[in-house]
Amino acid sequence: MLLSCVDNAEEKIEQTTARRPVLENLASTVIIPGYENLHSLLSKLDQSVKNFTAGPNAENLTSLRGDFMDAYAAWQKVSFLEFGPAFSQTLRAELNTFPTDNFSIDNAVQSGEFSFTGFSTQNRRGLPAMDYLLYGVADSDEGILEKYSTDSNAENRKQYLLTVSQLMLTKVDLVYNQWLPTGGNYQEEFIQSDGTDVGSSFGEMVNSMSQYLERFTRDARIGIPLGKRSQGVIIPRNVEAYYSSQSIPLFQEHVSGMKDYYHGKGGSQDSKGFYEFLQEIKAGEDERLAQRISDQFDLILSRLDQVPSPLAETIRTNPAPAEAAHVELQKLVILFKTEFSSALGVLITYQDNDGD
Repeated sequence: MLLSCVDNAEEKIEQTTARRPVLENLASTVIIPGYENLHSLLSKLDQSVKNFTAGPNAENLTSLRGDFMDAYAAWQKVSFLEFGPAFSQTLRAELNTFPTDNFSIDNAVQSGEFSFTGFSTQNRRGLPAMDYLLYGVADSDEGILEKYSTDSNAENRKQYLLTVSQLMLTKVDLVYNQWLPTGGNYQEEFIQSDGTDVGSSFGEMVNSMSQYLERFTRDARIGIPLGKRSQGVIIPRNVEAYYSSQSIPLFQEHVSGMKDYYHGKGGSQDSKGFYEFLQEIKAGEDERLAQRISDQFDLILSRLDQVPSPLAETIRTNPAPAEAAHVELQKLVILFKTEFSSALGVLITYQDNDGD
């Protein structure tokens, strides 16, 4: 018994020692650079919004849309980091509550009274609101340009677009700076909290990633549009980026971002992540849990490659490829909520919505 206690104590020390490099690498290689990139692209987007509202022409609209999609893609790489500063600033809800409430946006533009405070307005701001404002306010590019130039509410619409852009930049600026040593230095707190208990960095990362994967990757991006939460009644308009028809490319960026995070990969740098940690502790009955999770990410990306764009139209007319992707996402949810969390010694503390 004494030998067993000693062995267990040594194993705990070894795992704690092994966890610290994962935290250090994720913070410096993936998380902070991810927020830095998003912050930079939102700054560029904000300038494009200013250029477009000052001169609403075809060239500025094209440039603005390009910067918008770049920022939306960058968001996908950090969207699932719902802990620490992102959690305290409710970043996901602020930046990407979809579907957007286009009727409320139109009413606000018409009245000239904009309220962006409170939970009830989250579905009329952020990236989905901008998706509508840049692609959905008219049926053609010419019509959209008229909405920002000769339309009776053109000035209000410009102001709405400007306000949405500035709010996103302000929120991301707060989160990004809270991570930096020169700001809130959450990076140091993140690295020091190297246990697996509730409130530890591993505990928060595993719970936030598992919850996001279940509710906002599997359900919001594909399950709900497919009717998985409405007794089989499809809701194609609920897809992400409905108006720009970029649901699938953004979905692929999102899953790729989660895979990179799992591997501890940021840009051209690839260091220690969950994958390497699971290999070190030989997780899973077959000791291949690390690779099985990685393979499942690849399988999901392969299934998404087979889903024709736009996703909303595919769901209406040929849902089988989307259904196949949803099946593989469900398998990854189960892997994360059971084997992944168990191998890391992390208790899943959030309440799920379907008893998986």
